[in-house]
Amino acid sequence: MRMFALLTEPIGKIRKVMIYESKNGVYVFLYDTHENIGCYADHWFKVIEDAMDYCIEELNINEGRWVIINDPKNGEQHDIIY
Repeated sequence: MRMFALLTEPIGKIRKVMIYESKNGVYVFLYDTHENIGCYADHWFKVIEDAMDYCIEELNINEGRWVIINDPKNGEQHDIIY
């Protein structure tokens, strides 16, 4: 599963966030732009609940702001929307 949220007000450099739940854990990708380019930083969490808690507590992203998108296909970058 992948989803992203655009921040209406930047938090530091962060303007967009993507969560990617893979078989190896959950990644939170951080972007300094709303453009569809690779992230500048990421965090890894063992479970989706911890990733969501980080986004709520640190970035003030509530549940209704997430847009669910397709998972990347084999060979595609996980942090870019195709």
